[in-house]
Amino acid sequence: MKNTSKFLVALALVSLMTGCSDDFFDINENPNSLTLESATPNAILAQALKVTADNYGLTLNTYGSWTAGYWGKTGTVNGYNAERTYTYSSTYQQGLWGSVYDNLKDYDNIEKNGAAQGLVYISSIAKIMKALNYQLLVDQYGDIPYSQSLQADAATPLLAPQYDKAEDIYKDLVVKLDEAVAAIQNETKNNSATAVAVGPEDIVFGGTMANWTRFANTLKLRILLRQSFVPALDGYVRTEMAKLQSSTGGFVTADVLVQPGYLQTAGKQNPFWNSYRANPAGARIAQSNYQAGTQYVIDQYDKNNDPRVSQLYVLASAGTFNGKYKGVVLGDPNPLPGSTQISRWKDYGGILKGYDAPTPLMLAAESYFLQAEAKSRGFLTGGDAAAKTDYNNGIRTSFVYFYAPAPSRAGTTSNVSANAAADYAKYLAANTTNGLVDWDAATTTTTLGAPVGSPTRPVSKLEKIIYQKYLAMNSVTAIEAWNEYRRTTFPKFPASLQSTSPRADKLPVRLLYPQTEISTNASNIPTGVNQFTSKIFWDVMD
Repeated sequence: MKNTSKFLVALALVSLMTGCSDDFFDINENPNSLTLESATPNAILAQALKVTADNYGLTLNTYGSWTAGYWGKTGTVNGYNAERTYTYSSTYQQGLWGSVYDNLKDYDNIEKNGAAQGLVYISSIAKIMKALNYQLLVDQYGDIPYSQSLQADAATPLLAPQYDKAEDIYKDLVVKLDEAVAAIQNETKNNSATAVAVGPEDIVFGGTMANWTRFANTLKLRILLRQSFVPALDGYVRTEMAKLQSSTGGFVTADVLVQPGYLQTAGKQNPFWNSYRANPAGARIAQSNYQAGTQYVIDQYDKNNDPRVSQLYVLASAGTFNGKYKGVVLGDPNPLPGSTQISRWKDYGGILKGYDAPTPLMLAAESYFLQAEAKSRGFLTGGDAAAKTDYNNGIRTSFVYFYAPAPSRAGTTSNVSANAAADYAKYLAANTTNGLVDWDAATTTTTLGAPVGSPTRPVSKLEKIIYQKYLAMNSVTAIEAWNEYRRTTFPKFPASLQSTSPRADKLPVRLLYPQTEISTNASNIPTGVNQFTSKIFWDVMD
């Protein structure tokens, strides 16, 4: 593994403290500036958070959108063989590995330098973000370098770190999150007068440490639930859940968003918008027509009278399906063109919000659905009544997110945020007998993916939670939908028609270790890894 030290621009700190958000993007542009290891932690926090947003909101969201059945290829372009067949190679998505480890090195230096300088808050933020990033890697690769992964520096580079067991890493991430929360709360309680505040360099919460505590608690809840079906870990999970229940701080109640001050300028647009909608001049890019929503996911909104469909997609405007919601089919060898004959993402809607839209790191909807599952399964107290409240809040906050505009669209007709509450109420009212929507309904009106009128069947609390989470994460935090499918087997979306997978669901279970790692650390990489058979340790349900 390569040495991940970077160069930084000292001026970035000045830019941040004076509120010049457009300049912080330039933090890595001067190769003659001071090194990361000697930089002031505040000077590099914004850039580290922005890189996490790029990795999560673009790279992982894109990968998750293909594997979780949200996206399919249109007839406008050739290629996408790996996405259509799941025939991965060691070069598929290999940039993710190095980018996340580079990001982890940034946070490691922030944490260590912050602690050395008595900056408890910023050091704790870095520790929380390290936990997030390590979980992202474990969930796609399983065993990874962890205990030795960040030991490299300019003087003593460690090019071949050992691999740690994924389940051991997960347990240590829980410990690290507990440590970060305890440090924040202790500093706030005992040293509030002398504590050094975090300011505008925190482009997530603006230095509000109570929000970082909630985020850490919710990450811990996610980590614990992710491994909760492993029989041998049941006692451990319940013990840690009890600790979480008794801790103070609560869970996330608003979307966790990264907002560095995106601009309609080269290199400074929202990364998703920049990759899938428009260039800085505002012109639609060709890539915007290469992928589209699948028929399956569009049907889950359209056939369940879900008003979100009109905020996410537009009606086809030409061809056989003119005036209808028409998606693509995963792996279809002859898909319809992606411009007018199918339903593209709505411009300035819930997925394509705008060039200056913030990037989500966690949706409030996910937090509520995690709590609903934990309570319905008896991991947290509250029982069915509390779980129902959380479940409905998960749906409600999904409406709020999808209906909220980008800052530059707030004063335009695309700002439909005022309709979110009313449309949420309409959705619940229209589905009182639908077990996939109504908490108290025991059956669904149709089998998942089946035509209207098909026989009803029982729906568990877990299935409806994951189903609604799936709808909330569509093309936004899609990697979590993919993780949750592997954990729970819900929802039962159709796999690619061209899949080469030997599995019953015809899907993969992981990414392969990247060629960059094979070339430098082959002696430590686990052997015999296959994208169809080498599951992550928490994937035990099928």
